[in-house]
Amino acid sequence: MPDEPSRTGSATLTALGPRALRLPLSGWRLRLARGAEGRPALEVHNEAGLIDVSVVSTLCFSPLRGGRHSGRAATRWSLAWGQLPPGADVVEVSFRAWRSGRTVQALTFADAFWVAEVGGRFRSVTCSAGATRMTTRVVKEPRSHEGW
Repeated sequence: MPDEPSRTGSATLTALGPRALRLPLSGWRLRLARGAEGRPALEVHNEAGLIDVSVVSTLCFSPLRGGRHSGRAATRWSLAWGQLPPGADVVEVSFRAWRSGRTVQALTFADAFWVAEVGGRFRSVTCSAGATRMTTRVVKEPRSHEGW
């Protein structure tokens, strides 16, 4: 699969109210919350529960918070999320596997966070925004703990 420009656009997401979205491939939910001192926070949820909380800070930021993929499930997907770097309003996200890749423009959420979701299972993800560039591994989605 060659690189191709694409968008994780709002038309593909399901709004769960003014402060929450559901991603179409993974079914994961993003929820805008309030962190310390009333700062915006992004909660990332899968079917098992809360995966990550990212709170906007003036001291430091986390441009790439995480990357997950569906493992060997019938529907394959990969996603990544993070914080918008100061002064950036566009984040380009590149998912990579051994012989394939996919580059998309991330969807921004609450003018402070971004998320990108694509079909396919990828091994790494790189986010680029202005002078900021960061790469991490894309790891398998945690299993649901229902029934424990």
